[in-house]
Amino acid sequence: MMTAHILYSFRRCPFAMRERLALGIGGVRHELREVRLSNKPAELLAASPKGTVPVLVTAEGVVLD
Repeated sequence: MMTAHILYSFRRCPFAMRERLALGIGGVRHELREVRLSNKPAELLAASPKGTVPVLVTAEGVVLD
């Protein structure tokens, strides 16, 4: 089981910016994983086959995309 939330994000995506701000303001501990949209990691695609960002994988394994 994972110990922290994982946020897959792209630096210039406005939706990902809002997600990072919301998690920061809310004090939610998470690991930020910046992705290149031209080279999406297999972990991101396994969590969300759409391959869009932001994607939050909770510590419980729930995927929010």
